[in-house]
Amino acid sequence: MKYLIKILSLVFVLSLMAGCVPAEEKAEEQYEIGRKIFHTNDPRGALVVYEKGLEYMPTHARLLYESGNCYMNFRDYVTAIEFYNKAIESNPNYADAYNNRGESWFYLNDKIKSCTDWQKAHDLGKPNLLDKLKHCN
Repeated sequence: MKYLIKILSLVFVLSLMAGCVPAEEKAEEQYEIGRKIFHTNDPRGALVVYEKGLEYMPTHARLLYESGNCYMNFRDYVTAIEFYNKAIESNPNYADAYNNRGESWFYLNDKIKSCTDWQKAHDLGKPNLLDKLKHCN
């Protein structure tokens, strides 16, 4: 009986400690887990994890960005743009989000918006965009 009480006490204390972990830390954990899943070619599984992270911190720029990448993978460019918009709103200097939003606009045949985003990503220091930008003139 004492053993059971000790175990239940330990479980209770651990659950209290888990509840004390800051939301940003929980969101960051979900980001890391989701990235690993995404890189095993499971964007749907990764998206589930990213969505869980966004429950903890809805403005986590990297979770928003990676969610956009999942939708890009699904060829749902409109939804991808929505997530990239939120990532950029959360971090206006997120060069990768501008770049990928530009890719989404490109696939939606909006050259002006794609070129604008690629130029912004380039201005923010994103390398290797000159090939894309030379088609924008």
